[in-house]
Formats: sequence, structure tokens, C-alpha cells
Amino acid sequence: MFEYIPQEIRSVNNWCCWQAVPDPGKPGKIKKVPINAKTGGQAQSNNSDTWCGFDDAVAASVNFSGIGFMFSGSGYFGVDIDGVEGAIEDYRHGETDNIIGEFIYGLQSYAEYSQSGRGIHIICRGKLPPAGRRRKNVEMYESGRFFIMTGNCASEFAEIADCTERIKPLHEKYIGGGTEPSTGIETPAPLNLSESEIIRLIEDSKQGDTFRALYAGKWDSFYTSQSEADLGFCNMLAFWCRCDEQLMDKIFRSSGLMRDKWDRKQSGTTYGKITLQKAVKDCTKVYEPKSEYHIVIGQPAAKPEKKKLYSFDDTGNAERLVDTFGDRIRYSYVNKSWLYYDGRKWCFDVTGAIHRMADEIVEQMRNDMDYYVQNAPENWGDTETVEKNYMKHLKQSRSNRSKSSMITEAQHHVPITPDQLDTHKSLLCTPNGIINLKTGELQAHDREKFITKITNCEYTDKIDHPLWDSFLDSTFGGDQELIRYIQKAVGYSLTGSTQEQCAFFCYGTGRNGKSTFLETISDAIGDYATNIQPETIMVKPGATGPTSDIARLKGARFVNSAEPNEGVRLNEGLVKQLTGGDKVTASRKYENEFEFYPEFKLWMSTNHKPVIRGTDVGIWRRICLIPFTVCIPEDRVDKNLKYKLHQELPGILKWAVDGCLLWQREGLEQPQAVKQATAEYRSEMDVISAFMDACCEINDGWEKVRAKDVFQAYAKWARENNEYEMKSTKFGIEMAKRFSKGHDRDGVFYRGFSVNEEYLPYQVKFGGNVTSL
Repeated sequence: MFEYIPQEIRSVNNWCCWQAVPDPGKPGKIKKVPINAKTGGQAQSNNSDTWCGFDDAVAASVNFSGIGFMFSGSGYFGVDIDGVEGAIEDYRHGETDNIIGEFIYGLQSYAEYSQSGRGIHIICRGKLPPAGRRRKNVEMYESGRFFIMTGNCASEFAEIADCTERIKPLHEKYIGGGTEPSTGIETPAPLNLSESEIIRLIEDSKQGDTFRALYAGKWDSFYTSQSEADLGFCNMLAFWCRCDEQLMDKIFRSSGLMRDKWDRKQSGTTYGKITLQKAVKDCTKVYEPKSEYHIVIGQPAAKPEKKKLYSFDDTGNAERLVDTFGDRIRYSYVNKSWLYYDGRKWCFDVTGAIHRMADEIVEQMRNDMDYYVQNAPENWGDTETVEKNYMKHLKQSRSNRSKSSMITEAQHHVPITPDQLDTHKSLLCTPNGIINLKTGELQAHDREKFITKITNCEYTDKIDHPLWDSFLDSTFGGDQELIRYIQKAVGYSLTGSTQEQCAFFCYGTGRNGKSTFLETISDAIGDYATNIQPETIMVKPGATGPTSDIARLKGARFVNSAEPNEGVRLNEGLVKQLTGGDKVTASRKYENEFEFYPEFKLWMSTNHKPVIRGTDVGIWRRICLIPFTVCIPEDRVDKNLKYKLHQELPGILKWAVDGCLLWQREGLEQPQAVKQATAEYRSEMDVISAFMDACCEINDGWEKVRAKDVFQAYAKWARENNEYEMKSTKFGIEMAKRFSKGHDRDGVFYRGFSVNEEYLPYQVKFGGNVTSL
């Protein structure tokens, strides 16, 4: 991955790791934090004790997002060109007459594509011209900064060049002698909203959850220090307050972050003013009010300067509903249900949210009467007529029938089908953002992704899980190979991928932790986990057609089934279908049938292994039997363990995400414990082998044994030992897979074994043949 990085800079000890963390002050943005590869703490650009060598950084990077290079004191400088996707696309296709080609061929030094893929980094030996380090898309640094290194080489220049002279004309052209303006934008016009209105505006945005936490003073889940949280909160306020420092200061003082330090004298001013000024300086974009309604459930609509006029009928009301709430509502004809977006995920409306929206529309209509009277077109009549018709329509619209008609009429304007929901297999929605399971990065919530699931706990990579580690260690007897496999299996189960085509059976007697393990994982991942009755995947006589229990599994990732009865038989065909990536048909009661591709992984907790009759590889390659062999003594059982583990759910979610990243790097090779347990399970289910071991002797193959005699011996043995008794045709097919089979005038026979006399009491040998009288 990093083999293209030049040896010249590999030899200096200016390396570190880095970790991507969500930036609460900038929705959808990620902070790239330098990490000390030796300690796991934060690295500092002005402290070489927090740096390391290249090899150490690469070795430690498996636990972080990647590696980085610190410029201070190295004798190198870096050029960062970002946000130039179009130029990069052209450059990749051979077009060099653009900013990318100008820098690469002007400097002729090692260049690589940035981690985002939207820019390039060029590493050069030498010194930068004085003054000016950043303007628009171009930044240049030789100290105080670090570059994320990808090793994704962007040119034919594989070595570091001395660019002290080459950089001068490029610096003059793109940066010049000055620096960026003191603020990222021109002074914007004021928003003309009160503090409370601004606060409500932010709370109803994608940043709402983060804002509420910081406003309440709960910063430790997002930042490593309160000072950092202060600046992050002010960055957020700079956007929403349109860089109005006075308004930002008022909101900050009303928040839980306010403390005496805010007014403490510092460098001729105060800490608070310095923080506000820095936030304004760093702000490059401010909130622009929409020209349409900015409305959510329970909040009155903000009136635009010019409104659309709607007809006085159900169609007009439906259009008003869609125009007001259309980005937050959808209707599924398949599910016969409305969905609405709650700011984090899409929810099936089981609480009447769409009806509350209809109520909101009627209330909006009452407030709009004067506008209609004053702005109605001439063909609507005079003002008295318009007012009379409007009042009549408003009265009708307040009825239950009209509201229902409004809702029904709106359905076809915002349709959605089940296959449009939860389509992103590598995303996992949490209360504080969406995890990209390919990278471990946390992204902002996004209603356009149509996610209907959410975990029960927030995600952070800055948390440990000591109790969970201790639980796993005691449950699996310290078998670290098995524990690592289980972590990867759970991580794989977070995704919508079914590429491993397997099912996990957690087997063991009582008091061995398997139920606690599965329930805790289910608790952590929330909506992504579903429980099903074991009968769902067992053979059920007479069962035909799509079933509602299968329909419940649409969109699930982790399906837990507990304790099937002893002796029940696994529905092997269904398990193959559900784990093999094949499309299945399902239906819910009173709803239409629909098809979907399973994304879930089946986990079963059992004291009794389900009966599997199939002997083919098709079923057994899917079975992963995880042995829970450690039985906890009754006097050592912690009855509060589940509650204690619940306190570690964010850490357990991090453990699972780490497992997902491990699975993508290493695969899901079974450890010895799983291989052995599964092999023993398969042997137990092999009725033919059990019969042969108990009743037959393998020989050199010269004897003939009549097929009907062998079947009669098998049937007798099966009845006496309460074993599965297959039909003669099935028995013959299975025997033919293992032994030589022939025909003569007396019928079908086998070679290669003999049946013990106790099961064939009336045998007589004739010239090497065995027959029964």
C-alpha cells in the first residue's frame, strides 16, 4: 500500500498515524487527528517526541485510519491542492493543461492522490518563499502541519526533488505575498431572527443532535478538551448566525459550555472574543434561508415572501402537503404505509405523524387567508368572493374526511418501493451519524440514503470495552484465535453483504454465555438486529408460500434465533436460500407480496443441534458451529452482567466495527475450534456412517451384499437406536455415493463391506456371495 512512498522520506523520523473522527462543528465533515503510533495518544506537530519512524507508523496503522508525515524540521515542504475533482478527472485521462498538470510538471517531485481522492499532495525538498501559505484550493506548508500519506502515486516522478526555485512562480501565481482574507466570506447580511429562533433552526437541522448535546454542555463524547468544544460550537454558530459575533456570543452564554474562562483576559482581549473571531475567520459558508417553507412536524412554517396559491379542493391541499413536507415523507404502496424522516432515519408511520402534518397544513391555511384575499388572480372573483370561498374551503378542510382525502391524494406524489430502502450495504446508521463500514469513518445523517434502521448507541472510536473483553476471555477460555474470529464474524454481520454464505450456530449447555453474547450484540445494533422463532428455519409440514416471518427480515443484518426444540430438523433448502444471496419472496399480513435480497446473517443459540439430513457440501459449507464449552459455576454467575455490559454498548459497537475492518482485511477463515466442532457436528448427523460403524465391517471388496439385506439391517438398527429412518430409495442413493454398486440376476448388491450377523441372522454363503434365506 505504501511501497511507492520514496525511501528518502521513509528514512526520517517524522511519521505518525492518523484517525478520522467526526467534526461536530461541521456537519458531514471529518477531522483528521494525528496519532502517536507508540502511545495511541494525539501527536503534536511541534513535538518530535510524539513522532516515529516510517516502519513503526505503518505497523501501528492497522489500528487507525492510516499514516501521516510531519513537516516541522524535516527539510521538506508539502503542496496540497484540494477540491479540484474535475481537474483530477481530466488529468487521469491525459489532460495536463490544468492546475494539476501545472504543479506536477512544474515541480517534478513525488506526488500522490489525497485520501479523499479530490486532490493531490506533492512532497518537495527545500524551502518555501516567505509569507502566504493558503489561498482558495492551494495550500503550502513546511512546519506546523502534517500530511496524510496514501502511497497512491499520481505521476511518473517517483523521487523527491529540490523545489526551492521551482515553487516560486507557482507560489506567486496561486498564493502571492499575502494570506487568506481575515474571514472566509464577505460580511453577510444579518439573519433577523431571535436567539430562540436560531436555536430552533439548528435543532431541526442535521446538526440537531450534536447541537443539543453541546448546548447542554455535554462535550466529552465529541472533543478531548472543553476549549476544543468551545471552538467547535462557535464554528457551528458562525454558520447559522451568519458570522454575527454578537448573536453568537448571546447563544454561547446561554449554553452549558459557558464558564468563567469565557470572559478571562487574554492577549489584550478575552478568551471568548478570540474564540468567536477564530470561528468567524474560519467560516467559509453561512446559512442561507430557503425561499420555501422551512418546516418540521410541530413547528409553524416560516412564510416566504411569495407563496404559491393552491386550489380550493383536495388536490390543492395535497399539493400543499407535498410542497411543505415532501422531502420528509414517502408512501409505500407495497407496505400500504407512510414513512417520514425523523432527522436520522426513515420511520414507518405507526403513530399518526402524517395526520399531524395534515393538521399542520390546515393550521397553515388558516394563517394564509389574508394573503389569498390580497393576491388571488382576477378570475377567482373579487376579494369578498375569494374570502367567502376560502372560508368555506377551510371549514371543509378541517373535517376528518377532507384530511384523509388530502393524505390519500398526496400518496402518488411521493411514492417509494421497498427495494429503494436500506440499499447501502456498507453503511450503518447510529444516533450521532452514519458509519462507513469500509473505512470506519462517521458521516452526517442523510435522508437521501433512505435508511430505516438505527443502532441503539452512538458511535465513537475513542472508547474502551474492558468488561466486554473480560467477558469474551472467560466465555471462550482465553482462546484468542476464536475470539478474533467471532469479532470478525460480528463485524461482517454489521454489513449487508452475504458473500461468506454462512450461518453461525452457537452451541453449548447452560450457563456458558451464549445468550448474553447474542443479546448484547442485538442491544448494541438496535434496529439492525431481529429475533425470529427457530421454527421459521425448521421443516414445517404443509408450509407453502411467502411468510410474514421472513418478511420481517427485510433490511435486517443480524438475525438471532434461540433454542430450537431437540430433534427438530433444519430446513436446509431455506437456509441455503437465505444465506446464498438469492432473492426471496415474502409478504406481511394484509400487505402485497414483495421480493428482496437477504442481507442478514443468521445466529442461532442452541443447547440442541438441529438435525441436518443433507450430506452435500452445499449445506455443510454454510454451517459454522461456534463452541461455547466453558460452563460458569453457579456461585460465580453475575446476575447483573447484562446490565453492566449495557453500559459498554458504545465500546461494544466500536469492537464490532473494528471487527468489520478486520474481516475486510483478513477474511473469515475458521479457527481450529470452529473447524473441529463443525466436523464433529457433521459426523453426528451422518446416519450412514453411524450405521456402518455400528453394524458393518469394511473389507477388501470381494463379497457381495444384497442391497435389500443392507436396508433391512439399517432399518432395524435405526428403530432400535431411535435414529432417523430414511426411505429405501434415499438410502440407496446415499450408499451408492460411498460403495461400489452392481446388478446380477438376484438384484442389486454392494461390495466393500459386510453386515454383522446380528443384523442378518439368516445368512448363507454361496461361493463368496452372501445371501439371506
